[in-house]
Amino acid sequence: MDFKLSFVSMAALSFAPCALAEVIFDQIGAPTNLPTSGPEGFYRYGSQIFPGEPQFELLALDDFSMSSAFRIESVSAVIAGYGSFGSFAGIHGFELRIYQSPQQAALGAGAALAVASLGVPASYGAFGTGVRVDLSLPQAIELAAGSYWMSLQAVNPGSNGQIGVVISDIGDGVSWQANPGGGFGVPGNALQRPVNMAYMLEGTMVPVPGGALTIAAAIACRVTRRRYR
Repeated sequence: MDFKLSFVSMAALSFAPCALAEVIFDQIGAPTNLPTSGPEGFYRYGSQIFPGEPQFELLALDDFSMSSAFRIESVSAVIAGYGSFGSFAGIHGFELRIYQSPQQAALGAGAALAVASLGVPASYGAFGTGVRVDLSLPQAIELAAGSYWMSLQAVNPGSNGQIGVVISDIGDGVSWQANPGGGFGVPGNALQRPVNMAYMLEGTMVPVPGGALTIAAAIACRVTRRRYR
């Protein structure tokens, strides 16, 4: 294959490389990574928005770190119903929130760095101790390198029972629950939990215009495209 790339074409490509999604954070793993019970005797922790009952809102929070800036483009979780749970078909949607800390999450959605309102998945597939939810964001959330806390809440009417995120054996064993509305009487509206939440985030790295890594990625992308034409 004849391969010639001028400096001008390299510069143009460096500003518009092909986007290759990658895993930013994964605590789901395989179904066998999801235990049936944790240190507190539970295998899922509530994470839901009750329409009309904001005092009982719960967030299951876990932290992730990024060494580079990324655009978050999809979120996954494994969830389970409990209490007077009816069916997953009764869920109205989901909400992804990104916070700087669990204490910020205790203040509610207004204190979040980013919030994405999401629909429901095409299907809920059985996965380990619950069902897996894979959702694409309508608009990517761009975050600088750093450490953050995330939650995925089901928008679920009280008549459909309760929804929680199941636990995983992948992670550092530190998570939090927040109850911004204060309906559960938790001091400070936040409580640390000794478990990992089954979450995953995927997205693309934010390119640095003209950077060597960006140009290399652009060249690789162009070569791949030419090879498969």
